[in-house]
Amino acid sequence: MQETKQRSRFVLEPAVTRKANYSLAPVNQGLSRFTELTLTLKVTAAERDSGNETYDVYITTENRAGETWDLVHFPQVAATGAKTFVARLRSDLLAQQVTTAVPGVASNESATLRTETGGANQGTKTLGAGVVRHGPWGDKIGYELVVAGTLATGIGYSIHGEAR
Repeated sequence: MQETKQRSRFVLEPAVTRKANYSLAPVNQGLSRFTELTLTLKVTAAERDSGNETYDVYITTENRAGETWDLVHFPQVAATGAKTFVARLRSDLLAQQVTTAVPGVASNESATLRTETGGANQGTKTLGAGVVRHGPWGDKIGYELVVAGTLATGIGYSIHGEAR
């Protein structure tokens, strides 16, 4: 007998170019029934003609109570050219943050997340660059793009996901 694994693929953002901060409110993907998420940020171009442009992409989740927190803060983009980042998360691991150090450095988090304020505690835009947060996630997923510097054309990118 062959076991079939449930799988859900989704496009969080098709190919797009943006030159200002952007927020995609979390949309329902029915993710809470899955234990693994793989998220891919594909950058096709990043403007750096002034030398001061930076781009930060945070993947966020929301539970049924409407609380939102970060799952991933991809490495900050501060160079031109195409690049692809992949983050893999597990909901069945001890709540922890893992860095991009080789091997990744894990730090355990509190058993409870404090999510009521973005930019503080464990709310949105709180993970350091290149960090993922294993542990619980909600049914919904969204993202935040934070841009800085002197922008004319901005950043071209797409975000895809797969849940298992």
